[in-house]
Amino acid sequence: MNHLIPYDVRIIVPIKQRDDQFIHLQQVIDAKRQMLMEKQKKLRFITQQNRFLEAIRNDYQKYHGFIEQQKRDQIRALEVLDEYIKDLTVSGRLTKHNIEDAKAEQFKILEEVKSIKRGLDNIIDDTEELSGKKNHFMN
Repeated sequence: MNHLIPYDVRIIVPIKQRDDQFIHLQQVIDAKRQMLMEKQKKLRFITQQNRFLEAIRNDYQKYHGFIEQQKRDQIRALEVLDEYIKDLTVSGRLTKHNIEDAKAEQFKILEEVKSIKRGLDNIIDDTEELSGKKNHFMN
C-alpha cells in the first residue's frame, strides 16, 4: 500500500532537513571563525614577543660590541707597552738585571695579550652564534 503523505508534510520535512543542515554549517563556520580569531590573537602575541626578544638580542650584541672594543683597546695598550720594553732593551739604557726584569714583564704582557685575545675570540664566537653571522676579526 501506498501511503499518501500530505503535500505540506512533503515540503516541510525536506525544508526542516535543509534548515538543520544550514544550522549545522553555520555552527561549523562559527567554530572555524572563533578558531581563526584565537590563532590571530596568538600570532599577535608571538609577534610582540619576537619584537621584544629582537630588542634584547640587539642590546646583547651592542654590549658584546662594547666589550669587544675594550678588549681590542687592552691588546693595543699592551702591545704599545711591549714595544716600549723592546725599545728599552735594545737601546742599551738598561742594566743586565733591568733587562731580565724587562723580559719577564714582556713575557707577562704577551701572555696577557694571548688571554685577552682568547676572551675576544669567545665574545666574537658568541656574537656570531647569536646573530647567525660569521665574521673574522682577529686571527
